[in-house]
Amino acid sequence: MLNILKENLRQAVHDKLLLGAGALLVIEGISTVAGDETLTAATGSEAVGGIGIFAGALLPIFIGVITGRICGTDLRDKTANYEILFGKKRSAVYLGRFFAALIVSCAVTLLVTLVPVCFMALRNGWGGSITAGNALLHFGMIFPFVFRLAAVYAALTFLAGNDLVPITVSFVGTLLVMIASFLLEDAGYALTWQTAASDLKTMLDFSNTTEGFLDGQDILVYKAFLSGGTVLRMLCTSFGIGLMWLAAGLAVYRKRDIS
Repeated sequence: MLNILKENLRQAVHDKLLLGAGALLVIEGISTVAGDETLTAATGSEAVGGIGIFAGALLPIFIGVITGRICGTDLRDKTANYEILFGKKRSAVYLGRFFAALIVSCAVTLLVTLVPVCFMALRNGWGGSITAGNALLHFGMIFPFVFRLAAVYAALTFLAGNDLVPITVSFVGTLLVMIASFLLEDAGYALTWQTAASDLKTMLDFSNTTEGFLDGQDILVYKAFLSGGTVLRMLCTSFGIGLMWLAAGLAVYRKRDIS
């Protein structure tokens, strides 16, 4: 499995589509907080809110693209089948590609969240909109969702046998989840743990704000707090549901005939 993992990471580094998508996501994240005239003076803590909304909306899509490309490209050209014929275990083929997709997804997530915030903090200071510890907790809690999303998309990729299905699902599915989430909110219901995209969006929602005062200036303060119970619930649902998808996808792939 380790050799398969290394090979897929090497291929991912040379995948022009993934490199372009990753670069676009980071650049767009920076422009989100620095390109708008109203945000050029934003501090690092103020940028946390903008990046949170940005990441909550786009990460589910980009993780689908990353997982689909890493897990699915070799399925279309039958490389995975050749590995099995030459003695590789199906679990190694499946998990090697999944963990490669997970590592790349985590790396992109780290860049998307930290680079823009650090950029604004170096430019305008940290500020007082949110504490650094609270910001790190929110950003750190993204990674369990990354695991869940990667597990779902990996299962879809191996079931479909190509990278087009998970990429399509990531775009269309995320859009439908966001629309359903807004409609249910208007009706007084909350869509949270039921899907990774909705739970991630809720966790990174910094729209609840108040006014504060720091260094002689009025500032925007995010009323964002993750209780211990909320963190535990997110960890359990993210890893629990993610492992279920991972196991289900692997179980089906083990029984599938080589074509």
